[in-house]
Amino acid sequence: MSQRVTVAVPDALFERLQPVKHHFNISAVCQEALEMAITQEELKLQVAQSDNLVDRLQTEKQILLNKVRQEGYELGIRSSAKLSYKEFRHFERVSSLATSLDEEVLEYLWSFLDLKNYPQEARIQDPDFAYLLEVDPQSRIVFAQGWIGGVLSVWQTIKAQVDKVQ
Repeated sequence: MSQRVTVAVPDALFERLQPVKHHFNISAVCQEALEMAITQEELKLQVAQSDNLVDRLQTEKQILLNKVRQEGYELGIRSSAKLSYKEFRHFERVSSLATSLDEEVLEYLWSFLDLKNYPQEARIQDPDFAYLLEVDPQSRIVFAQGWIGGVLSVWQTIKAQVDKVQ
């Protein structure tokens, strides 16, 4: 059984929602965001109550990797405007390979964005992530996986319109 919850949003956000609300399930988006927020808070409470350093650090790492993935996802969305039809189709075909990326993937991603003339200063919104991506191979992989996810989310939104026979 489901329970109803009323969500209030600022007027400006509500206005931005109006032209795009038919592209996604608002309830599902809110449920996912709430699930993530609850999970993060539960993890924080669990860490606060835990005396086990390894468990606490693993939890912190997972939260950080989630943020890294989100940062990559958002870059994927922002940089999608530079992609061609052929590139969207390519990323759709190879998306299943995203689980087997290696730590070199970020070099390829930066080179690809350079070829697309996507500005370096617009790539990473949080400067702390730049350092993390330099020192942690897993973060580079997760960031690139997030980027592919962001690109494919844009593609799934527009694919039917693009492929529509005129």
